[in-house]
Amino acid sequence: MRSKRRWGLWVVIAFWLAHCTPATAPPLPTRVRAVPPQAVRAVTADPALFATVTPTTAPDHTAPPAQTSTPTASATVTPTTPPTLVPFVTAAFTPAPITPTPLPPIFTFGRSVSGADLIAYRYGTGTQIVLLVGGIHAGFEANTIQLMERLSAHFAENPADVQAGITLLIVPVLNVDGLAYGRTLRGRFNENNVDLNRNWECDWSPEAVFGSGPVDPGAEPFSEPETVALGSLIQRTRPAAVMFYHAAANGVFAGNCSDAEGISPPLAEVYGQASGYPYGGVFSAYPTSGTAPDWVSSLGIPALDVELATADGTEFARNLNAILAVQRWLVSGE
Repeated sequence: MRSKRRWGLWVVIAFWLAHCTPATAPPLPTRVRAVPPQAVRAVTADPALFATVTPTTAPDHTAPPAQTSTPTASATVTPTTPPTLVPFVTAAFTPAPITPTPLPPIFTFGRSVSGADLIAYRYGTGTQIVLLVGGIHAGFEANTIQLMERLSAHFAENPADVQAGITLLIVPVLNVDGLAYGRTLRGRFNENNVDLNRNWECDWSPEAVFGSGPVDPGAEPFSEPETVALGSLIQRTRPAAVMFYHAAANGVFAGNCSDAEGISPPLAEVYGQASGYPYGGVFSAYPTSGTAPDWVSSLGIPALDVELATADGTEFARNLNAILAVQRWLVSGE
């Protein structure tokens, strides 16, 4: 009897095994490894940190559009959109110089306080750069902007006037925002009401003056986007000579910062002799501080304050003659 029961139990087990199959388990999800986001470095705005130039390629350009000192709602630099040298913050205060050839024929190297483009024009592709800067002061010195425009048009139409071995960079106007105020004292200053030729690091002073009155030099050296942008361009390109144009003290004044006294006078002599402007003296009409030529000379780069004789003319011929002479002087290596 017990054996029959065992036999019956084995029959039930066999029947169950024959007709029942285990359910298939669902597949496990594929593991995707999470990629952590890249850390973003917080950067505090520091006037000693400059934008790095990233040149792009653009076709050769013709003469730049004319800029006007007539008051407008906003200062329009150019109706076209040139390539932009994209800035980013770097801790390298004196980065290695770039070669001049990658610079586009026309490019934006920064923005003003109001966001207007700061534009430069390039002529030639030589290894020695000559930089001309107009319109640090607009207002009553807007004729320097007109001079830069005429020079740009000349070199666009006469490329042979750029010596082999020379790259000519022209910044027609640094104080773009000041143009909107026309020929007024207010046009001398940027949108923050800062005098851009008192905002450079050499001999900067919080008590800057123009003539017999005080002017705002900025909270500290390089507090303004215009001076930061141009300072960066100068540090990245390391010009062989830099000329800043003003009106109307009628003279050529060499940049001078502490032990850099001997850097700029030879350039002043070449420019002065070729242009007919007085040279060799020191600007003494009133005390100056934090000026662009002095800061550039502190980098070991010859720099000049070229003061036109009048506030309403471009004095084109004499300045063209001087720029041609500076090129020959640099190429000769004398």
